[in-house]
Amino acid sequence: MATPTPISSRMLILALLGLVTAVGGGAVVMLYLGAFDEPEVTRQTTQDYRIAYIEHKGSYSKVEPIFAEVADYLKQAEIEPGTACALYLNSVSEVAEEERISRIGYIVGRNDYIPSPLEEIIITSREVAVATFEGGTLLGSYKAYKAMREWSRANGYVLSLPALEIYHTNGVVEYQLPIHKQY
Repeated sequence: MATPTPISSRMLILALLGLVTAVGGGAVVMLYLGAFDEPEVTRQTTQDYRIAYIEHKGSYSKVEPIFAEVADYLKQAEIEPGTACALYLNSVSEVAEEERISRIGYIVGRNDYIPSPLEEIIITSREVAVATFEGGTLLGSYKAYKAMREWSRANGYVLSLPALEIYHTNGVVEYQLPIHKQY
């Protein structure tokens, strides 16, 4: 039977250094994505929003290229795209992924010309639950909608659709769901 080769102290130090780097790097990534943060939920009355958008049918996770397309149309019309936003019309728990409808675009000024093929929607002032989160949008949406469900139950409100997500340039995402007092 062969005798095991002893592990040198140098090899142990390198292995330990590798382990610390991997765990530390993972923690940094999780911190960046907001894994350790909880969204803050408040009740607010919103302003009116005027949105230039393109309608999308399909997975909500595949809307990123549409933001660039809408921004290009706005820039061609000499309109600086405002804050990016998405209006999600369907519940992910009730509508098949390929059938979900969203409106992807930018908040624009009241008098801005909306060039074709972009469409326009005005969302009038409404009472909403708002969750704000800074970090990755996939993790953020999971945490924000969960926190809004818990908040609404605790405060006697019913949540409804459509959901509006506003992507601020500072990395904060504002998740909004209309609310109605539960009777």
